[in-house]
Amino acid sequence: MFKNNFKTILRIIGREKMYTAINVIGLTAGISVALLMLSYVHFELSYESSNPKSDRMTRITIDYMDGSSLIDQDAESYHLLGPMMKAEFPEVEEFTRAYRMSEAVLKVDESSFRAARVFAVDHSFLSLFSYSLMQGNEKTALTNPNEMILTESAAQRYFGTTDIVGKTIWTSVTNSELKVVGVTTDSPANSHLKFDILFSYSTMKQKLEERESPWNSNDTFTYVLLTEADKYDTFSASIDKLSKRLEAEEKIENERVIGQKMQDIHLYSHKSYEAEAGGNATIVYFLFLVALLVIIIAIVNYINLATAKSMDRAKEVGIRKVIGSTNNQLKVRFFIESLVINGMASSFSLITIYLLLPGFKAMAGLPKDFTLFDKGLFWLVFSGAIVISTLVGGSFPAFILSSFKPVAVLKGKFAHSSGGILLRKSLVVFQFSIAIFLLIQTFTSSKQLEYMQAKDLGLNSEQVVVVHAPPTRSEMVNFKLFRDELLNNSSFKSVALSTTVPGQPTSMMGSTTGINLINAVEEHNFNFFIYFTDDRYIPAMQLELLAGQNFGKGVYEQDVIVNEEAIKLWGFTDPSEAINQKINFWGDDRTIIGVLKNFHQTGVKEGYIPMIFRYGNFGDYVSIRTGAGDIISQLSQIESLYNEHFDSPFEFFFLDQKFDEHFKSDQQFQTVFSALSIFALLITCLGLLGLSSYTVAKRKKEIGVRKVLGASVSQVIALISKDFLWLIGIATLIALPITYYIVGNWLNSYSYRIDISFWLFAGPAIVVFLVALTTISSRTLSISKMNPVNSLRDE
Repeated sequence: MFKNNFKTILRIIGREKMYTAINVIGLTAGISVALLMLSYVHFELSYESSNPKSDRMTRITIDYMDGSSLIDQDAESYHLLGPMMKAEFPEVEEFTRAYRMSEAVLKVDESSFRAARVFAVDHSFLSLFSYSLMQGNEKTALTNPNEMILTESAAQRYFGTTDIVGKTIWTSVTNSELKVVGVTTDSPANSHLKFDILFSYSTMKQKLEERESPWNSNDTFTYVLLTEADKYDTFSASIDKLSKRLEAEEKIENERVIGQKMQDIHLYSHKSYEAEAGGNATIVYFLFLVALLVIIIAIVNYINLATAKSMDRAKEVGIRKVIGSTNNQLKVRFFIESLVINGMASSFSLITIYLLLPGFKAMAGLPKDFTLFDKGLFWLVFSGAIVISTLVGGSFPAFILSSFKPVAVLKGKFAHSSGGILLRKSLVVFQFSIAIFLLIQTFTSSKQLEYMQAKDLGLNSEQVVVVHAPPTRSEMVNFKLFRDELLNNSSFKSVALSTTVPGQPTSMMGSTTGINLINAVEEHNFNFFIYFTDDRYIPAMQLELLAGQNFGKGVYEQDVIVNEEAIKLWGFTDPSEAINQKINFWGDDRTIIGVLKNFHQTGVKEGYIPMIFRYGNFGDYVSIRTGAGDIISQLSQIESLYNEHFDSPFEFFFLDQKFDEHFKSDQQFQTVFSALSIFALLITCLGLLGLSSYTVAKRKKEIGVRKVLGASVSQVIALISKDFLWLIGIATLIALPITYYIVGNWLNSYSYRIDISFWLFAGPAIVVFLVALTTISSRTLSISKMNPVNSLRDE
């Protein structure tokens, strides 16, 4: 029986080549796109999954309060909180801390390197984060001062081998040599805390405890391991009590200690001083929904064409029933047919995924070593998609067509059934509603991205080369010579020194709360970000002073320059009113000598942040504004002078490119969404092509009669098209209000956004209308041009 059915199905597929091709191509595109998108969604949701203890891990963070108002949130906390919680809370089994170093310079033999991902951690870090040592003793590693662990990649980069236990590395952070006591595996791509080098926490402990008070600075990532995962609520209550006690003891002020589940960090945490930029849960789930919609559109195509051809299949069913086929036999036959179609599509989709995967990884920002075909979950989802598509796609012919009475079918009564027509129209409306929604969202995200890229930054980021400054004071003695020799060359316009530069995240800046005017009537606890610069920085960046003056000659330890956002918090509307006002800065009086026009420090997605600039002849970055000329030659000159005056490795970046990195996630979203929209529209139009082809074929004789009576080609096309275009009109009316709501909420996530205009919706809707009209016309045109005699004599 199966063999006979299979042969019959192959003959039908061979006879109906066009409809088979449409079904296979649509399903192939739908399955391929959906699986690629679902793989991205799964990766985003898999953060911390490589750590079996992650469900019991909680990160300790700090909320800054101004009265009852939440001002800001900090991912780092006080380094004493971990030991305190382990000692006092029975639900805490262990703790670990990770103190983030500034960028470190390493010297291995005669070679120098820069390392950015360097942390000082407790011995328990390896156990809590489930890292194993490839080399070294896990029981004793990082228990003593001046010890360090390297990842496998870092060991290969610095030494060319992982057999390095016992070797030493000089670091600029400690200005001394540290002993390598272990080599561990690289940080997983789906971990929020990635590192290259780990110092023992005791190496930095003395530095941390040298402060006037350990409660003055919260600059350490603190994690606790709960005894059980369901102890989180109990732990949160304990934290709340501890926070109130610390405030009563005046250890903290206008702050509260908060616990955050580690598994929530990547998608739900966007606090200041995060270890890395996180993902966006809304976008991830949104893309998950869209991926499902794409595959649903493909399945709908299959059902739609099945209903369109139900007339032909109904006669087949009637004949088969007359000769003895049972309902169950017919159901099996239709499901086998669906399985064959989906089997062909699944084979092609595997090839498509294999070919698209490299480009998709680059487009979606997935790690280079990301794979699919070796994952059991991929094959489970792939198999599930095929089974669901087969069952859903085969259900209509299997259960509906097989239930028809042969006498009614053979008499042609099914030809006048309105059920199949209504289902077909409903599915067309459903498909085009989704296609219109996707296209509007794509158009909106493109316009929003263009708007952000064109927005005035408040500074001139072009033709600025930023060089990493030498990390040690001893090397910085030569900085003035380096700067003067650059400025003696007409190719360089300005050279400035600062602790950070625009485009860097807030984690590269210091921050402080509780800065108020000396004569403030009401004090607040706003959070300010601190910038140290020399007197050349403001003109080098071409920042605009709205009032007052820049740092000049002399010592300016008591002077500060602030931005507009800062004086707004202090109640000033006119920048000139803030000049010569004094603020209380860490117990000392500081005089405001200048007010800068707001500029975007962290990119245009976020709002302006309140900043205070202090004078300093030190910094981590040297900003060099170049003139017209060959940039390769200019970089060569900079590097030559740098190597002449400093021992540290020369590294640089272009300031405008640093800003462009802030658009990366938006560009990825826009690109991915554009691809989804194109595929969805393609699949929808494939279905429309099949339906219009079937409609034209069934109305061939009618078209012939109309042409004999004088109808033109354009009139025939209009006649066929209107039956579909009014459905697209209904789809547009359904999609627009839903899309307006979704797009509006999405735009509200941006501090600076475009306005919703008529053309934002009308443009994509018109595109869909024209594409649909072209699809219908392309098939109708060939029939319309036929000699009517041929169609009229064809029975």
